[in-house]
Amino acid sequence: MIPTAPVAARAAWVLAVLGAVGCAGFRAPPPTPGTPVPLAAGDPLLSVLMDGWAQTLASRTALRSGVVLGLSGPQGDRRLNQNVVLARPARLRMEIQAFLTTAAVLVADGSHYDYFQSLNRYRESGPVHPLLLWQIAGVPLTLEQAVEFLLGGPPPRPGLHRVAGERLPDGTVTVELQDAAGRRARRLRFGSEGPLREVEDWSPDGRLRWRVGYDRYRPVGGQPFAHEIEFEFPRYRSRATVAFRSVELNPATPARLFELHVSGEEKAD
Repeated sequence: MIPTAPVAARAAWVLAVLGAVGCAGFRAPPPTPGTPVPLAAGDPLLSVLMDGWAQTLASRTALRSGVVLGLSGPQGDRRLNQNVVLARPARLRMEIQAFLTTAAVLVADGSHYDYFQSLNRYRESGPVHPLLLWQIAGVPLTLEQAVEFLLGGPPPRPGLHRVAGERLPDGTVTVELQDAAGRRARRLRFGSEGPLREVEDWSPDGRLRWRVGYDRYRPVGGQPFAHEIEFEFPRYRSRATVAFRSVELNPATPARLFELHVSGEEKAD
């Protein structure tokens, strides 16, 4: 269920109430302009942002879109025009377009995949594995991770808990998450109007695994949706961008979309 009031409005209301009520016999001095304001783990503002974002993500189960995938790394730069259909938890149809035709198609139903190149009639299939997108598209993500990222947020990471946050001078808010051992695990940054702007994720040994930024929010189905996503993968010394040309949230996703039927040349739906 999507919150009935915009996240930013709810956050502003919480702050207004807290400011009006205060603490009995004590009022903290105002922060110095231009300095971050520390926020405790249980601060209502953090709860409003995190809960609103989680509810919005939960309302998204599938996506259909035309996208431009940009890749940059040790092997050079590439741009791929694609038509994409995806659905939770790990179903994907990716059609790579070239010269007004479908040059290649990857379909996966969560457990099995098929990949077909129309020019040389090459085809392979097999069980889905963690390196599938890396081998075919140069993206170091599992299918489950890719689906979650493109729907608007990082994949869940069990065992994390909120420890603190900050309200920055530009109005953005950061939220720090740790694992059960007390190690830094994730940092989320929300924009001044509420939407998620950036997520960073660290491994248990303290290395940054990935950084993902969300930008160019536009309304889709009555809610803001990021039309540009930027990925950074330090381990692979690579970056990727996804620019959505159009977005349909929660379209019908019958099983046939994630099956490959080759007759002549594979055509886009």
